Amino acid sequence: MSIIEVTGGRVELTFRQRWSHYLALAFGVIGLLIGLNLRESFLSTTTVYTNLQAGITAEYPQNWLLEEGSGRDFIFRVRAISERGYNTTIQVAARPISADTTARNIFDVLTLERAQTLAAYNVIAEEPYTLPDGTIATSMIYTFVATDPNPFLQSIPIGVEGIDILLIERGQAIIVSFLSDAATFDKNAPVLNRFLRSLDF
Repeated sequence: MSIIEVTGGRVELTFRQRWSHYLALAFGVIGLLIGLNLRESFLSTTTVYTNLQAGITAEYPQNWLLEEGSGRDFIFRVRAISERGYNTTIQVAARPISADTTARNIFDVLTLERAQTLAAYNVIAEEPYTLPDGTIATSMIYTFVATDPNPFLQSIPIGVEGIDILLIERGQAIIVSFLSDAATFDKNAPVLNRFLRSLDF
């Protein structure tokens, strides 16, 4: 008795077929890289904000909502309104100071004001902060809990992490505040760095 093994014949690809596969893979990789590059360009596209009265110029993400303030609270702020949950926010405020005013005095005032309006407001640290141009500023890191102000909308409170960067120039304190969902704060931090590189006052 003999065993007969039947196997399918091996199909050899032609030269043209092999190169068609290679080219398809190459075009797929190139298309992916182009898509990632376009996405990064879209996310990093900025708009210039200028306030001649305050003497401030800065670049902020193009798809963020701009709001100009009046009075003591802030000069302007921008928010990523397309984000779910807490909208990442950058705010610039200016306060007049005297020759004796210290960074600690300014942060103490901010802490007293916020403790009255923000739930579970807590200061984590006050420490030096190195700006992109090498200048040493002072920063205060803090957290609070944000809830929807509309009583008819039930939502889960969101933990928010913030940092205030204090710059003193020409007899006034410039306070740059960056607020983000605590879970995505580190991921969103490059937006703050790009903003600080463009800030001029």
